[in-house]
Parts: sequence; structure tokens; C-alpha cells
Amino acid sequence: MEQAEESVTLKSHVIKWGLIIGAISIILNILLYVVDYTLMVQLKTLFILLAVYLGITIYAGIDYRNSLDGFLPYGKAFVHGFIVLAISALVATLFNMVLYNVIDPELPQKLTEASLENTREMMTSFGAPEESIDQAVEQARASTEKQFTLTGQLISLVSIFFFSAIMALISAIFVKKNPPVEL
Repeated sequence: MEQAEESVTLKSHVIKWGLIIGAISIILNILLYVVDYTLMVQLKTLFILLAVYLGITIYAGIDYRNSLDGFLPYGKAFVHGFIVLAISALVATLFNMVLYNVIDPELPQKLTEASLENTREMMTSFGAPEESIDQAVEQARASTEKQFTLTGQLISLVSIFFFSAIMALISAIFVKKNPPVEL
């Protein structure tokens, strides 16, 4: 019976925290969009957001561990973190679909151009020849434009699930706590 209670607690806890992180993601996306949409395609913004999501996932995991008498093995900490991140990814992806297709259908083109400009600037700073830069920008244009379509968003979701697994592996390191071993 204890196992059934734990799975219900896990279910309600991951839904709660997945929705919280999803809502935070939506709020941050709206802020980036309002302040300067080009921030949405900058690498440093991505790293900052990943750190925020990882921190919140760790906090949520510790909260879950504390609800279970303070102990949570690594495997269960991983499962908790992964499901929380997967739910938040679903919420964020649904919002992005609405943002790109309903709220501002011109945003994907603007983000594509900003991303291509970032690529050009980065390659120029590395001293790449102009013909290599032009070739890389054209290849990037084709893949970036597809990323904002409905199909592209669903494909991106699969990638996000992969990175969510990596983040869950990392968060579980900080969340896990085994009961003391009695000798």
C-alpha cells in the first residue's frame, strides 16, 4: 500500500512542479519577447535559462524528498526530475506554438534573421573566410526556418526531452539522499 501512496504523491508532485516550471518558462519567454526578442536566440540566454530550470528542478526534488521523510534514492530523484522537466517542456512548447502561430506569426522570421546574424558575427570573430560564413549562414537558414513550424516544434520537443534527461541526471546528484546504513 505504501508504494501506491508514493506513486500518487510522485504524480501530484511532478504535475505541480512541471506546471510551475512551465509557467515560469512562459513568463520568461514573454519578458524576453517584450524586452528584446533577439535575446530569445542568444546562446548566453539559453545557458542562463538552463541554469534557472536546473535550480528550480533541484529545489522541487528536495521538496519531494522532504515529503518522503528526507530520503530519496538517485533513481527516484532522476525520475522525478525528468518528469517535472518533461511536463514543463510540454507546457512551454504549447505556448511557443501559440506565440509563433497566433500571437506573432512574423516572430519566427525575425528570430531566424537574428539567429543568422549571431552565426555570422560568431564566425567573423573566429576569423572564418567570408565564403565559409555565407555557406554556413545558408545552411543555418534552412534548418532554423524549419524549427519554428509545428512539425519543427514537435521535433524540438524530442530534443528537449533528451536534454531534460541530462538535466535530471545532474539534478538527481543534488537531490538524492540515502538513509543511513546501520552496521
